[in-house]
Amino acid sequence: MNQSDSAEAHLETTQEEIRQLRSELRNSESHLVRLLELLESQREQLDAQQASIARLDRILMDVTNGRLWRTLRAAGNVVKKFLPANGAAGNSQGARKNTYLMCDEPLLTDRKLRSGPITVRGWCLCEDGVDAVELEVPGLPLFRVQPSMLRPDVKKAHPDLDTTGRAGFLIEFDSLLLPKGSYPLTLRLISLGTVAREVKSLVEIDHEKGFSSDYQRWIQEFERPGEDLIQLKLPSFVRQPLISVLVPVYNTEPGELTAALESVLSQSYQHWELCVADDFSDRSEVHEILDRFAAKDRRIKVAYQQQRGGISRTSNAAWQMATGEYICFLDHDDTLAPHALAYVCEALNQNPSAEVLYSDEDKIDTQGKRLEPFCKPDWSPDLLLSENYMCHLLVLRRDLAQKIGLFDPVLDGSQDYDLILRAAEQASHVAHVPKILYHWRAGVASTASSMEHKQYSLNAARKALEQSCRRSAAGAHVEPGSVPGRWRVRYPIPEGTRVSIIIAAGGRIEVLQANLNSIFGKTTYLDYEIVVIDNSRTNTVEKAVRDFQAGHSNLRYIDWRNKPFNYSAINNAAARQCTSPVLLFLNDDTSVITPDWLQAMLELVLRPEVGAVGGKLLYPNGAIQHAGVVMGIYDNCGHAFKGMDGSTGHYFDFTDVIRDVSAVTGACLMTRSSVFWQADGFDEKQFAVAFNDVDLCLKIGAFGYRVLYTPHAVLYHHESLSKTAKDLTPHPEEVAAMRSKWKDLIANDPYYSPNLTRNDEDYSLRTRI
Repeated sequence: MNQSDSAEAHLETTQEEIRQLRSELRNSESHLVRLLELLESQREQLDAQQASIARLDRILMDVTNGRLWRTLRAAGNVVKKFLPANGAAGNSQGARKNTYLMCDEPLLTDRKLRSGPITVRGWCLCEDGVDAVELEVPGLPLFRVQPSMLRPDVKKAHPDLDTTGRAGFLIEFDSLLLPKGSYPLTLRLISLGTVAREVKSLVEIDHEKGFSSDYQRWIQEFERPGEDLIQLKLPSFVRQPLISVLVPVYNTEPGELTAALESVLSQSYQHWELCVADDFSDRSEVHEILDRFAAKDRRIKVAYQQQRGGISRTSNAAWQMATGEYICFLDHDDTLAPHALAYVCEALNQNPSAEVLYSDEDKIDTQGKRLEPFCKPDWSPDLLLSENYMCHLLVLRRDLAQKIGLFDPVLDGSQDYDLILRAAEQASHVAHVPKILYHWRAGVASTASSMEHKQYSLNAARKALEQSCRRSAAGAHVEPGSVPGRWRVRYPIPEGTRVSIIIAAGGRIEVLQANLNSIFGKTTYLDYEIVVIDNSRTNTVEKAVRDFQAGHSNLRYIDWRNKPFNYSAINNAAARQCTSPVLLFLNDDTSVITPDWLQAMLELVLRPEVGAVGGKLLYPNGAIQHAGVVMGIYDNCGHAFKGMDGSTGHYFDFTDVIRDVSAVTGACLMTRSSVFWQADGFDEKQFAVAFNDVDLCLKIGAFGYRVLYTPHAVLYHHESLSKTAKDLTPHPEEVAAMRSKWKDLIANDPYYSPNLTRNDEDYSLRTRI
């Protein structure tokens, strides 16, 4: 063998070794990805266990605040009177009888490092009255507040002491005024001028490692580990399509424009092109920046318009340069998260049929600080009609984009909303990426701070919605929502549509009378009947109904007396005796607030795609009792925003807009009779007392119908007055049945973000620690 042949053989051997090494590397990468996914799965299971612990904590609180516990404690106090005093006053200084001071946050077991504003919250009660709550923090002046926050849970547990329903308190202090260290917090309840009770908590302050906000804490606990994971997974993605990023530019601040473009260049996913169109900017710095970036990377294309055309025409100019299989949109002063396109690529590999994708988003201030995270639900068609919740980051498949057409210049100001509506109407699969991939600039010149621009955008948004209604919802029209910037789409109600309002009465006659008086006295929709089914043990309900029937021929009575309480059986029995096309299940302990409540629900439930509708229920003190049901809360389900102020909006106005939910409460649940029986009605065997309403809604959803919450049907709910103390606590077998039957939805409610807490009903951010 000559030298040439030897070199060639050696080269072939080396190439084969390289091929083997590459194959081994790919196998190693694939194995590593599988291990990482397994680790993430284990982490999710740990989160579920933490939710279970929180649920048990809640049960323990209910027990220790319950009537039986108070009775036992009172008996203990009686016994103590006959025992010799030992001189000990317990661990609360000056504690008086029937006095409570609870610190919910921070807990003694909370070892999170803090920095910046720190919130101390809890609740207190005293039979002698509460003058104030004091907070002592070493190194800071004494804080003094009066309890004024709504706490319906406390009111329910201590109705004898809590006369206002506002036993909660909140105190904030700035830890930046303190050096690093461990600080005891001393809370004192002041009554009749003296300390009635005292409790202590603890905070750990570290301005280098601590979190300045709950959002910063969430970023560290959830976002950072995810970023490490996506970088490792990226090489294993089979599909890595070209993604065109479109950026319209006009007289952008140089620093903000540079940051926007740099955020694309720094993407961990490299298969992109950046298409920039300038709308005849007269700032020379803009041209210099664009030319510099175009020279830096050949994936960047820049087009200069020869005259002002507006946001839509400029975006269309950028669009016409795009050659990618997918198109996404970036405003000239916003930024993409470093792994935004990588997460989009991952979603496309998991959902190859996705034609529209959107992500979560937040805002950045002028100092670059991230704030106001918007952790969105999965595809929610009715929420989109109420507000443009999809917004950023928006990604469209190219063939869908070509089908729906470009931006409409007539709708400048809400051109993105119009595009999303048109895309949603045509897309067969909309995918949500539950990651914060887009940072929206919250500057002084933003739409949010300019009323003139805002009105211009609102007019365009309404026009876009009206056009959408004409295309897809015959007879519908658009009205402003109950919150500025939100919308309400109204639907026609066919004449002669009768509603049967089914009320199961448990024997509290004054409650039933108030309920009937509110319906007859306030309801403006008149084509209804009321069917009272009597589950009491006396004749008082029957007598009351007969008295009402003298003036109301649309009131019927069904005798179901002297039978065990079984909510499902009672309501199924009543439904069988109704011939109306629409059924409304209503608790006897509710009363009407908004006169058009029946229309508000009826116009939604008559849509063929909708299976059930629930209203907004308030406690008598104005706090929210129900604004939709969330699966997964406390390892089962809970009521969204329960206990929060019903007179103000919460979480991007979710309490004040029509939106998709997994379930609604049976205290006020409307459905079509055909849908109700298609779902086999309420489950009388597994859910006789609790969860029957949630189970029904989930069955309805499993048939492909939507379940909606509307804030335009508002009622008071004196919760569960018709149930006994035994019935108020969910039976273990019903809890087990829910977790077994609906475990997938409990693990992942499509209308509730995985980034939000499972340990409360307030839509706060999730916590891992």
